[in-house]
Amino acid sequence: ERLQCQIQEQEESQKSLNQHSGSYEMIVAEEESLLLSVHPGEEKTTMQSQLVSLKANWEELSKQIASRHSKLKDCLQKAHKYQRHVEDLFPWVEDCRSKMLELEVTLDLVQLEAALLRSKAMLSDVAKRRSLLEMLNSAADVLIDASEMDEDDIRDEKAEINHKMDAITEELQAKTESLEEMSQRLKEFQESFRNIEKKLEGTKHQLEIYEALGPQACSSKNLEKLRAQQEALQALGAQVDYLRNFTQGLVEDTPDGSDSSHLLRQAEIVQQDFKGVRQKVNECCKIMENKLEGIGLFNNHVREMFSQLTDLDDELDSMGPVGRDMDSLQ
Repeated sequence: ERLQCQIQEQEESQKSLNQHSGSYEMIVAEEESLLLSVHPGEEKTTMQSQLVSLKANWEELSKQIASRHSKLKDCLQKAHKYQRHVEDLFPWVEDCRSKMLELEVTLDLVQLEAALLRSKAMLSDVAKRRSLLEMLNSAADVLIDASEMDEDDIRDEKAEINHKMDAITEELQAKTESLEEMSQRLKEFQESFRNIEKKLEGTKHQLEIYEALGPQACSSKNLEKLRAQQEALQALGAQVDYLRNFTQGLVEDTPDGSDSSHLLRQAEIVQQDFKGVRQKVNECCKIMENKLEGIGLFNNHVREMFSQLTDLDDELDSMGPVGRDMDSLQ
């Protein structure tokens, strides 16, 4: 606006000069005519000197006005170019900041992944806008070089835009890292949850088979399988404890207002399910041990009885033939 005013003032000066050009030309013509009629001497020399001075002053003034007008036009063109870059970049910076505030770290994996995609897209856009920022900086420097006043205003505006751009880049990178970290932690939680559930389901299925077999399930081989399940559950218990602590860490690291009830509920379900399965395996193992111990005792008794019967049979075989008289029978 100031340049526009200066150009208008300059055009008024040019207009005024043009209006006086007729008078100037008339004076010059009269002076030149007089010089032709004046005899050589001091007076003529003075008149010639005045005419030369008048022409030189007129030409110098014309050049100054034309030069200043050209500089103002050039500066206005550079100012328009700089302003276009400002108008392209500054609204985008404000819009980017507004959108960045909408990126929230949440415990909902679907929403989190959507926010992460938006964040990465914004980072890509920021990288593309860097070239526009360089163009703005270059246009600002050119305008400052062409200006004779208000350079500090341009420098301040340029510095402000660069500062905002750098701040947005840093904040957006930090936000993206936070979203990525939480996304990885939630995926780890879900993977751990599914892994524990899968192992528990496998153990439950094995118990159902034993229950369906009834007494036929009672064997040393199946008892070994149950004991192997006990060892596996002992190792799984460490994973259940880790999942509980991991969930607590997730809840503590989420912003205020985030709904963490579903994670806590999943962790609680896994823990209760694990305790139930472990108790049932221990009970089943104990029952089978007792039954096998009873069967072992029974088999020992049977073998002992057979051994005694064999001894009796041998003893009978070693006896003499049955006599007929009373003395032999006695």
